[in-house]
Amino acid sequence: MKLLTRLTSLTALAASALSFSAHVANAQALPSSAEVIANYVAAIGGKDAIMQIKSISSVGTLDVPAMGLSAKMEVAMAAPNMVASRTNIPGMGEIVTGFDGTFGWAIDPSAGERLLADKELQQTKESADFYANLLFTADHYSSMQVQSIVEFNGEKAYKLKMVRKGSGNESTQYFSVSSALLLGGESSQVTPMGNVQVTQTMSAYKQFGGIKMPTKVEQSMGPTKLIITMSGVTLNDVPANAFDMPARIKPLVKP
Repeated sequence: MKLLTRLTSLTALAASALSFSAHVANAQALPSSAEVIANYVAAIGGKDAIMQIKSISSVGTLDVPAMGLSAKMEVAMAAPNMVASRTNIPGMGEIVTGFDGTFGWAIDPSAGERLLADKELQQTKESADFYANLLFTADHYSSMQVQSIVEFNGEKAYKLKMVRKGSGNESTQYFSVSSALLLGGESSQVTPMGNVQVTQTMSAYKQFGGIKMPTKVEQSMGPTKLIITMSGVTLNDVPANAFDMPARIKPLVKP
């Protein structure tokens, strides 16, 4: 049961959807956070191209090397703030997570079904915010600050501390000095096991439609590391019913 609970938390974080040594730069030489974000948006294709995208669906694999597990994974996201994922773990069953714009849920073969609530629901809502997460829209943050230039995943990167407006959730994001692409981030995440520190790296960017997206994501959550490799990504083809609340969840919604 603990294994599936951990995997449910990991897949939810993946659908939403880091180790470094710092080298402090001269503060006067640092660009503003607005400049770093603007360069990143331009590097992945530009705001106009991004705003043409209404939904993203992707298929791939989720590997947990320490557990000897490899699972098929499907993730769908759509504007303004919907996400759904299915992860089929051989010999264990299917893990389902989702957010329909109002309610969030998780289903796994051992713990059954549950509605997300409180900080976990707020965290899921923020991770499902389609354009805010593609564009790092400034009005969704109470503060953004470039703190330094560091070595991150083998590259020099601008280290940005970000605080979400409303929730106050903090994260640190790393943008490549040379390519301007997002290399990864760090944040504290709410899970059924409590708050855990999650470290994430992004790589293998490829062109889909008019934008670049990472096709490999590595996440470390406590002692557990997972690797997500996307083999296919399509744009603007997710049906509206992809985010319908599962029948098993509906009885949990209070009238």
